[in-house]
Amino acid sequence: MRLETATESHVLEIMGWFPDLESCRRWGGPDLRFPFTEATFKHDVRWREVPSFALVAADNELLGFGQYYLRLGRCHLARLVIAPARRGRRLGALLIAELCRRGCLELGVSACSLFVMADNAPAIRLYTRMGFVPQPYPEPLPFEGTLYLVAAADKLRV
Repeated sequence: MRLETATESHVLEIMGWFPDLESCRRWGGPDLRFPFTEATFKHDVRWREVPSFALVAADNELLGFGQYYLRLGRCHLARLVIAPARRGRRLGALLIAELCRRGCLELGVSACSLFVMADNAPAIRLYTRMGFVPQPYPEPLPFEGTLYLVAAADKLRV
């Protein structure tokens, strides 16, 4: 497996991973339009503006997608997703660990953060198992029902 810069074809493939409004909003937040078109999805995901990466198998199968950017002095992870047919195989932990490693190095920071919907129990279990802990967000949260989690990059558990 490898993490590589996401291409347009990767972005188009993940469009199929979100068949309804709930899955779309849980992943991309309330500003992600649904139903989406190719143009609105690419625009709302901001894949050309935000460092975007694909987790790819040796046979080039797309396994996952994620982004990072600097937010409040941390490498902030965004739009993390594993292919529906590949979930439950620890790929999420690998994706997150590699995004944190690369993002912290590129951004010159030592901690990571992310937002997660408070009712997304599988994601919260993964993040807390890896070492992310809830923290108060210093501003109003971007949308209701969100938790803010933070982890020191060198303390992440895969």
